Formats: sequence, structure tokens, C-alpha cells
Amino acid sequence: MKQLQKTEIDEFKSHFRGDLLLPNDASYEEVRQIWNAMIDRRPALIARCASSEDVVQAVKFARKHNLIVSIRGGGHNIAGNAVCDDGLMIDLSLMKRVKVDQKARRAIVEPGCTLADFDAAAQIHGLATRWASTRVQEWPA
Repeated sequence: MKQLQKTEIDEFKSHFRGDLLLPNDASYEEVRQIWNAMIDRRPALIARCASSEDVVQAVKFARKHNLIVSIRGGGHNIAGNAVCDDGLMIDLSLMKRVKVDQKARRAIVEPGCTLADFDAAAQIHGLATRWASTRVQEWPA
């Protein structure tokens, strides 16, 4: 990976609402970890996105600087594809909003959600998921 200049990183930060972590930042070690503790990769940058616009900015930055990109959702990928060495990890784990349409039995779910996040939002409406389907179902009485 080419060495990024401080000015290039500062320019990225100026268009990014989420958190941008570098290896010397206090929370870097914790944030780079995923559920599978056997995976020990170290991205050059971690972009903790707060919105879809942050994702766009992160992808543009990676493309402009020819960086390897990995995408982290809820952090449960067993193979470790959510973390890369020396590239940009786009971390979506802060994007956890769930909007449930109780009448249509459908939900719009942001990419950082885990099944636990989704279940909690659905259960407020008396709904639950079926494992083999993306449809929301009524909670049995």
C-alpha cells in the first residue's frame, strides 16, 4: 500500500461524518476485532460510517488512493473477510437502524445490524423472523 499523507487523510475526514481510525488511535485495536478471534488483520484505516453518504465517501477515497477495501457489517463473518491488512476497512457496525412496517410485515434494516438487533426491533411490534425467509411473521400467541 502506498503511504498516505496526513493531508490526504485530513481531506477525507473533512467530508466524513463518522469516525476515521488510524492504528495509533485508542479504539483502533478494539474496533478492528471481529467475532472470529483467530483473524488478526490490521487495516491502515478504519472508516466507521454513520450514513450511506459516509460509505460513498469511503469508497471514493479508497478508489482514489488504490486501497484494498474490506466491509464489516455486524462483525460476525467467520472467514474474516470483514478486515483487511494495510487497506481501508469500511465499518458499518454503527449503522443499526431498523424500520418495521407492521402492516406490510417488512422491515428496512441498515447493514450493521445483527440478528439480535433486528429481533429486538421486530418484537416491539409483536413480530419475529423465520430463519428461511426475510419476511417478518406474527409472534405466536
